[in-house]
Amino acid sequence: MNFQADKRSLDARPVPSWYQDAKLGIFVHWGLYSVPAYADPTSGDFADFMRDLTAGRDTAGRIPYAEWYLNSLRVPGSPTARHHERTYGSDHSYFDFRRQFDEGATRADFDAWAELFTEAGARYAVMVTRHLDGYPLWPTIVPNPHMPANFHADRDLVGDLTAAVRARGLRMGLYYAGGIDWTFTDRPIRTMTDLMRAQSLGRDYGRYAAAHWRELIEAYQPSILWNDMGWPADPDPHEIFAFYYDRVGDGLVNDRWTQASTSRNKVFRALYLAFVSAALKAAARGGRKITPPTPTFHHDIRTHEYDVPRTPVTSAWELTRGIGRSFGYNAEEPAGDLLTGTDLVCLLAEVASLGGNLLINVGPDGQGRIPASQQRPLRELGAWLKVHGEAIYGTRSWTRPETTTGDGQRVRLTHRVDPGPGDGNGTGDTVYAILLTESLGDNIVVRDLAALAGRRRIRLLGTDADLDHAWSGPDLHVRLPAPPPHRAAHVLALTVEP
Repeated sequence: MNFQADKRSLDARPVPSWYQDAKLGIFVHWGLYSVPAYADPTSGDFADFMRDLTAGRDTAGRIPYAEWYLNSLRVPGSPTARHHERTYGSDHSYFDFRRQFDEGATRADFDAWAELFTEAGARYAVMVTRHLDGYPLWPTIVPNPHMPANFHADRDLVGDLTAAVRARGLRMGLYYAGGIDWTFTDRPIRTMTDLMRAQSLGRDYGRYAAAHWRELIEAYQPSILWNDMGWPADPDPHEIFAFYYDRVGDGLVNDRWTQASTSRNKVFRALYLAFVSAALKAAARGGRKITPPTPTFHHDIRTHEYDVPRTPVTSAWELTRGIGRSFGYNAEEPAGDLLTGTDLVCLLAEVASLGGNLLINVGPDGQGRIPASQQRPLRELGAWLKVHGEAIYGTRSWTRPETTTGDGQRVRLTHRVDPGPGDGNGTGDTVYAILLTESLGDNIVVRDLAALAGRRRIRLLGTDADLDHAWSGPDLHVRLPAPPPHRAAHVLALTVEP
């Protein structure tokens, strides 16, 4: 099928169901920034950074993301600049990390990475192929006019990880920072208007970025095009989408392709940026939250970063975040900033109850090793999913996403109509009540489930027996033969037999 390069044609294409069934993916941020592995641990979190950025306040390089090391290094006197001079010296360029990174990359065990992703219960992965620092992780033949020849990783890291992931039956998506490349500019991003200026790199850059995306599509046929930081004013991203869908019939594109429409006229751009800066500062003074506009271009997936929506989203969507505050590996990150296995279970249940996917990130170090502190919660999540995955994979949001137990514990609700996986017990129309508590007594009360009062079969996932239960008004009372073992969360399945 040949798609036309316009929104109307592309919007007619249905979103492939595999994505909304998958529920869990693994993001991989790995690059030159993984060698210094530094972001100021006192810089706050992403919400703090975005609040300062959108309010027009100078962030002074205090972003918590280690993958922004080059940007923070360019801010004189920033914590990163001071750390860099103390550790490496003022003559050490960011791109001098290339030798160490490429040496470590030769030893990276992608089979072990893919095995970890599988054990975590992920159904797809998304790899950063080129972040904002401009360093491609595949053997591109598209020359960068500002860098030496062969400016790319020595090993085909994208190809080798793609092969390892697909060998385990997972799908592979690719990330590319289409809107910004710091090798095309030397101005750091400190405010929102700086960010908008950085997205105005000209037509030559637009052709460069488009050539990269086409090269990645042809070489690796990714299941997801995960673009970031917007897109140049030229070319039209719908041309890339049509090219992609003609080659990957069940592929998807995300929503981060907003074009830098102010890039052509310098006078107009300066006036427009001054207006935007004033408007953002006024909004911040008035206490108004700045929300991104709904995309006007074609997309399959809405993305949210660290911020879970408050209500169910009707379209396919995804929450992405690191296990800690950074995507790239930050060796300075305190252990208390990292999610535990229980945290991940609760987060995945919350996202699934709102109809979304969780794209949780790993940040390997400069030697290509995924730190044990990141592996541990992923393995704990995977162990929970082996027992309770029926309540997550292939489900959709129910008429509402949550309720509580009789003693006030949170309960997330998911729904499936078709048969469940595993032993076949999940037949019929089933609503899953995911109780976000590690311990249960032998009597459970789940509040306000009147719409489910006709359900005759109730199970506790991980056991086979039907449970004795009764209704008291809208509340469900369930009696267990004995208190179940401690787990990150427990799941009741309420089924109408077909």
